[in-house]
Amino acid sequence: MATDDRRTLLRLLAKHAYAYKPGGFTLVSGKVSDEYLDCKMALCRGEALPPLGRLFLAALDPRVVAVGGLTMGADPIATSIAHASAAPESSRVLSWFSVRKDAKEHGRKKTIEGAAVAGAPVAVLDDVVTTGGSTIQAIEKCREGGLAIVQVLVLVDREEEGGIRRIEEAAGPGIPVVAMFKRSDVRREWDAQQR
Repeated sequence: MATDDRRTLLRLLAKHAYAYKPGGFTLVSGKVSDEYLDCKMALCRGEALPPLGRLFLAALDPRVVAVGGLTMGADPIATSIAHASAAPESSRVLSWFSVRKDAKEHGRKKTIEGAAVAGAPVAVLDDVVTTGGSTIQAIEKCREGGLAIVQVLVLVDREEEGGIRRIEEAAGPGIPVVAMFKRSDVRREWDAQQR
């Protein structure tokens, strides 16, 4: 199943998330790139969620009880993992959470929403990594909230600006940082789809 799930997601990422335009796109970092990855355009499709959840669930550290990251990039990944974990063939049921950039100004004024409690072993998620800034922000806010980060999983590493290395440094020793796909994987699939 994992191989089929990878193929399905790669096809959807290349078809709906990847764009190529020479001299074309300004990234969050301010850098201009010929390539753009808007993973939300692939993950907003219902057909992407079951394989997404199963692929990430299979890669999760067995200690993890909740998954999440900075809203919005991590939200579809986290919810799809939680849903996949509730399947009859799954050996565990996970919860998900979402990290706000800023605490709410009303109610309980929380930064972390969802079912993650202080001390819980969690995996931090993100959809795409360039500089690693949003993933690092999620790691910092999770630590401020008392969560025990045991793993970081990202959907696509853009293979630029040392993002994965920066995340590894922020996560610290002994905490694996894994990208399910690289930009070059998506680009190869996109090239194949153009033929």
